[in-house]
Amino acid sequence: MVSPRPYILVALLSVALIGGCGKARKEYERQLDMCSAGENNGVLTAASEGCGSALAIARRHDFPPDEISDLSYRLGQIERKQGRFDEAEVLLQASLDYESQIDAPAGVASRLVELAISLAGQNRWEEGAKLLDRAEPYVRSLAGDERKAAVNTLRGYAAQLRKRGDGETATRFTALALELDDA
Repeated sequence: MVSPRPYILVALLSVALIGGCGKARKEYERQLDMCSAGENNGVLTAASEGCGSALAIARRHDFPPDEISDLSYRLGQIERKQGRFDEAEVLLQASLDYESQIDAPAGVASRLVELAISLAGQNRWEEGAKLLDRAEPYVRSLAGDERKAAVNTLRGYAAQLRKRGDGETATRFTALALELDDA
């Protein structure tokens, strides 16, 4: 006869894990609220801490990859706004890697544009221009603020590239910015 003890142990362990996941999700949500409050009030240090804690929880508890990608992207934007371009680049690249795997055109485009902005902050214009070249087939899928960011980034890069003697790429980026802005 089989002892019921192993089954009881499995059942208790399952309940504990489910409860632990619920606690993790609750703490994750609390940290996201802190992140949002910081963003909404212009306190980017608090936003960074909240999103950073939420991201750590999501990674530790194997949250769905799309949540991790979105949070990495959001935290990357916050880091970039604080002038922490190296940190932003790492977070944005991680998010881009995921979006590329699932072939999400708008996700790929927004991550490439944001990475280009971060590289511009590091005076890495040629690398950023290559990212915008990669983004070109996808940027038409952007909408709202992400589309506006793409337009402004393309215009900024066009101006910098023109100064650096790359008139051909500058002209292409300007035309794409106009197309996106008119649509």
